[in-house]
This record gives sequence, C-alpha cells and structure tokens, in this order.
Amino acid sequence: MLSEKQEIRTYILENLNSYKPDDKLKHETRLYTQLFNCQLWQDASTVAVTMSMDNELNTQPIIDMAINVGKKVFIPRVSKKDLLWFDYSKNRLSKSNFGILEPNQEENLAHSLNEIDLMIVPGVAFTPDNYRVGYGAGFFDRVLSEYSKDTISLVLPPQLIDNFSHNQWDMPVKNMLT
Repeated sequence: MLSEKQEIRTYILENLNSYKPDDKLKHETRLYTQLFNCQLWQDASTVAVTMSMDNELNTQPIIDMAINVGKKVFIPRVSKKDLLWFDYSKNRLSKSNFGILEPNQEENLAHSLNEIDLMIVPGVAFTPDNYRVGYGAGFFDRVLSEYSKDTISLVLPPQLIDNFSHNQWDMPVKNMLT
C-alpha cells in the first residue's frame, strides 16, 4: 500500500516528466527573475543549492548567477544520513548513487551550516503554507531542523499541491517563490 507522500511523489514526478519544455523554461525564467530580485538573494554572500536532475527546476543558472555576482556557492553531498556542504567546482563533481552530481572532495573540506546565508531547498511538491514533499530520504528535513537562517524554494506550477498530512519530521521552508 502506498503512503500519501509516495502517491504525491508519483503524481508530481509524472507531471514534471510530461511538462512541456517551453512552458518549463518560461516558468523557470520567471522564478530566476523573482529570486535574483529578492532581498534574501541580494543580502546573501553564500548560497547553498543542489545540482538539479532533468525533471527539476534547472539550478545551473542560479549557480552561474551567484558566481557572476561574487557569491560563494555550496552544494551538498550525501554522507550516511547527512548532507555535507562543499564549494561548488564544476571540475570536482561525480554522479552519486542517487544519480545526482555531487562534490567529490574530501570530508574535511566540508563547510558548516552556519556558513550558509541562504539555502535554496529542493522538493517534489509544495503546499501554500511552505511544506514540502521531498524524495523520501529526509535529508532536507533534517537540515531544515538544524538550519536557522533563510531558506527559499522555487516552485514550478506542476509542483503545487493543496496539502498533505504533515508529521513531526516535516519541516517547512521559510520562503517560496511560485
């Protein structure tokens, strides 16, 4: 029997996979503009962002803009049940077991969460009250429970849902752009 979150993931991922490329690009461009004009973005000197997968909002333009305006960019790597944060370097990325590009740097080079000014949080689905359904491993819920600075998610139209049954581990993002 599938859980509510698994059903949401399946439904949203199917919608994202059938999202027309022109529509996706139009919506991504609008979200990038909102982000780059946002005070949270402008005030941040360090930004954490994931490397996107094909059906997700493309994060490479965010990384490129951050670097172009002099921000430091951190990207995560899964380590056991945690995420470790490393300086972005296109030349130091490898595909993980999850199929995501991750830093292949040594763990002693990881940065602490308190070095991140703004975290751009991914997800599969989002509710109007800023809760998110991720891919099910709980990595970002654990990070959000420890991270006290600014968080923001960029949400494509097919990712919006009315609601889902939250549990004690579900952590909302502080800000959402839709």
